[in-house]
Amino acid sequence: MAKVKNINGTSQTNCNCKSWLKHWEIYSGQTTKNCTEKKCTETDLVGAHVQKANSTDSSWYIIPLCKKHNKSEGEIEISDDFMLVSANKKETCEKN
Repeated sequence: MAKVKNINGTSQTNCNCKSWLKHWEIYSGQTTKNCTEKKCTETDLVGAHVQKANSTDSSWYIIPLCKKHNKSEGEIEISDDFMLVSANKKETCEKN
């Protein structure tokens, strides 16, 4: 299981994909109806900005989380079945 930590205060950030959840779907090639937290079954998903926990990688990523987990602080254990997608728009939806 991978662990991530939520980056709070990013809700005003947007991209060319209409939503961060759509951004994740486009660049991961995946879809989900449920939160990616390993035990959560909530379906009110948003594309959450996260960083890898316990890592020297300080990059920002997008992963689907329910609204409750998107507001959580501390580490979140997510299923390994889901890909982290770069939140760097210059590498994804704004790449020329």
